[in-house]
Amino acid sequence: MKPKDSLYLFILFSLLLSACANRPRPASNSSAAPPATISFSDTLHDFGTFPADSARREYVFAFTNTGDGPVAVVDVALSCRCLSVEYTRTVVRPGESGQVTLVFDGTKFAPGYFDKSARVRFNSPRVYTLRVRGQVK
Repeated sequence: MKPKDSLYLFILFSLLLSACANRPRPASNSSAAPPATISFSDTLHDFGTFPADSARREYVFAFTNTGDGPVAVVDVALSCRCLSVEYTRTVVRPGESGQVTLVFDGTKFAPGYFDKSARVRFNSPRVYTLRVRGQVK
């Protein structure tokens, strides 16, 4: 290798190093929205024992936005086709409340004990599990 070639390689390597060192850094997360924080009044409801001829039951799970940013329900996954769900579909601002209503339809379930759940996802990393249980006679 000639001395002139070594000089070119050194210059090329130096330019490459300085280009990598001067790359713009990604923006910090400080400007991102604060994580959503939700507090449920309860996460389990027991319907007790009830007759099969009036087997439809519903329960409202109330929640409050206890964080600094807005929250919204993103998805609800039900454990059984005997459950249906209704929930607050608007954005819930800090300090405000919303609800998730679970409806159990015992006509789609054989008589006996049940313990069913719904996994509720908000715009936060945490998934909340709500449960209803009881016994159809």
